[in-house]
This record gives sequence, C-alpha cells and structure tokens, in this order.
Amino acid sequence: MNVHPDIALIGVAKGGTTALATWFEAHAQVAVSRIKEPNFFSTDIQPEFFSSAYRHMSPVLPESYWAQDTLGPAHQDFVRDASRYARLFAHAQQGQKSLEASTSYFFSSQAPERLFEANPKADIVLLLRHPVERAFSHYRMARKYGMVQGSFLEALSEDVNQPAVWGKSENFVHLSRYAEGLERWMKIWPSAQFHVRIYEEFFQNESESWAELCQALKLTQEPLPERTKVFEGQDPAFPGLQRWIMQSPLGHALKSMLPEWARGGAKKALTAKEPLRLSDHERKAAWNYFEADRIKCESLLGRPLSLWT
Repeated sequence: MNVHPDIALIGVAKGGTTALATWFEAHAQVAVSRIKEPNFFSTDIQPEFFSSAYRHMSPVLPESYWAQDTLGPAHQDFVRDASRYARLFAHAQQGQKSLEASTSYFFSSQAPERLFEANPKADIVLLLRHPVERAFSHYRMARKYGMVQGSFLEALSEDVNQPAVWGKSENFVHLSRYAEGLERWMKIWPSAQFHVRIYEEFFQNESESWAELCQALKLTQEPLPERTKVFEGQDPAFPGLQRWIMQSPLGHALKSMLPEWARGGAKKALTAKEPLRLSDHERKAAWNYFEADRIKCESLLGRPLSLWT
C-alpha cells in the first residue's frame, strides 16, 4: 500500500504552494493527492484541540466524502488513517510520481522525520516568501474570514506573544520566521532532495523557474498550463460585519439561508473595491519581527536574502 508521496510541497503557508500544486496537476508524470493538504505527516498537530474559530474555518471532511467510490478533489483535511491516505493517490497511473502539498509540514516538529521514515527518497519542495509579505497575505485572509480585528501591526503585536501552536492562533509571526523550520528539515533531508526556492525569484520568471524545478525533480519539462489559477485575496468592505457573518452562529445561519441568486451580489457588496495595502511605515515596523531570522536563514541557505530587505 502506497502511504507516502514521491514529492511533498511543504510550504510555506501563503507562499505560492497552492499555485504551484495546480501546475503539477497538469503535468502528465504527476498524480496530485485528491486532498491537496492532507497533513498526514504532521502527527503533532491535533485537530481535536483546535480553537472553535479554527475548527469552524477548517472543518473535518464528512464521512460521506470517504464513502465515495472515487474520491473527488478537496482542499484540506487532517488524515490520520493510512488506508485513507493511500486512497488519495489511487488515481495514479503507472510511472507517475505522487505529490501532495501540506503547508503544515514546514511548521510541524514531527513531519520531517515521519516523512523520511515513510519515503527517504522523496523530493521536498519549499517556497519561502518575503516574511512581511507572507504575514500580510495571511492577515488579509484571516481578516476576510473574521479571524482577526484591528490593524496588521496590532495583529502582529498580539500574535508574537502567543505560543506557536497550529490551530490555536494565526501564527502570523511564527510562520514567517523560517530558520527553525529550515534547521529541522535540513538536519534530516539530503540537500539533493531538499529544493528551496525563493518566492519572489520563482514567480518573476515562471516558465524558467518551472522548467528548472521539473529538471531538479527528474520530470519532463512540460510547459505551464495555458490557464493557471490566480489566487488573489479579497478584502472585506466592513470588517466588523464580516466577522459577525463568518464567526457568529446567527450570521453563519443567515449566510447559509441566502438564496443562490443573491449570493454573488451580496459578496460584491461586502468586498472592498480596492485591495488592502501595506504602507511604508507598516512594512518597516513589521520587518523588525523578522530581521534576526533573515540573518539565520542566510547562514543556513548559504546565500544572501537582500531582496527581502
């Protein structure tokens, strides 16, 4: 029974992993997990202890999903049963490499070792994004789902003092401090199988980056799909109302009762016309949380990261 991936995209969260996974979906030599983020090897992350808000936004897939003869696509779950995990790759054809993309793996203290035990020959792909930009993208998503109140800088200030526990808080700061995760993975995984790419460089020239990564993974250098998915954040026009709709039982019930024909108009009315942007002051102030970590990352990766400053 195949209970391991040949390729694992391990993060970081809000660092382009989902976009990259869609490219692999179109590659003839790759079979992508039916659940993009099954989180199978993050055995230290326990969904039963998530906060109620986090459980609300990341519900467990129902048993009806697993009752299907052929599993359909899904975004996320915390799969713990090995036979169910194997089913995520049941569609793989002979000669295809299996791939999954769980961003919790870079955060998890146990995932590097668990995945190595399952398949020491696997290739690991990690995209690292500018720490402030990653945290801000994460903040925008959390604000959209009513998970945070206040400004970006207020969110960072509150978050940095919270323990680094997946599912308890947003971990805006912890998830943008990469050195500890790099040390965990680099301690176990051979450098030839640990493929780190910098988000800003990777997406600057997508075709070249894609061809180079395919070559590194010993895949044929197929062109990018003609239509790649764009994952653009949307900001609420009324954050307080958005929080009530997304997080309160009454708001959630009213949302579910809205007829299908009215949902598009309601979504448009509740979405800000202009995206939320970082000011120079916010960017500079936020960078103070990450400068020391950048220096550690430069030492671990053996390369400058001046493009982040």
